[in-house]
Amino acid sequence: MITSGQFIILDKRPYQEAGLLLRGISPDYGRISFILHGGQSLKKSAPAADIFREVEVEFEDDGNGRELFTAVKMELLTDYSAIADNQRNYRMAGKISAFLLNNMPPGDVQLHSYESLKSVFANLSGMECPHEPWSLIQCAVVLKSAFLYENGMLPESASQQQNEFMENLVASGVDNSALPECSDAYWEQLNCWLNELIAFHQLKR
Repeated sequence: MITSGQFIILDKRPYQEAGLLLRGISPDYGRISFILHGGQSLKKSAPAADIFREVEVEFEDDGNGRELFTAVKMELLTDYSAIADNQRNYRMAGKISAFLLNNMPPGDVQLHSYESLKSVFANLSGMECPHEPWSLIQCAVVLKSAFLYENGMLPESASQQQNEFMENLVASGVDNSALPECSDAYWEQLNCWLNELIAFHQLKR
């Protein structure tokens, strides 16, 4: 059955003679990969197929829960490639991409992580957002919080205030809205705590 869905390209590699292997994430399929035959001739057959781009992809899904599919068609939805214009932002995007590709489960709905990645990429690429631009550490915290929350790895605190802060933080990532206010030192502390959780759950960074 031919189906379609959103897909953010996080990795692109040559495949056989003229094809491309594209890896990334989808809100409905989690981590997912596509073979795009003839994709190395980008201008002619696949102008949308490049990293840090969100595309609408058509592919055949037989319902067998695979992670690798053959793409039939791709259309550009959002281009975040301006991330590459800033070296620090590009490095951060690369770290985030590697984290998701290494740890996101295939075949699972991952809406929070997907929407938070879009918000982070919008900030890193300098797109106009309805709030003050997020710092690099805020981008990292937003993505890690969304991923851990969505996959049941973010523990509840004994403090209701702290629980509300984290819920608002995750919601801000999904909505690309203003983050909860706190000091720079607290963002650093929060990032260290999230890294400890990542290590505890034996995730790859």
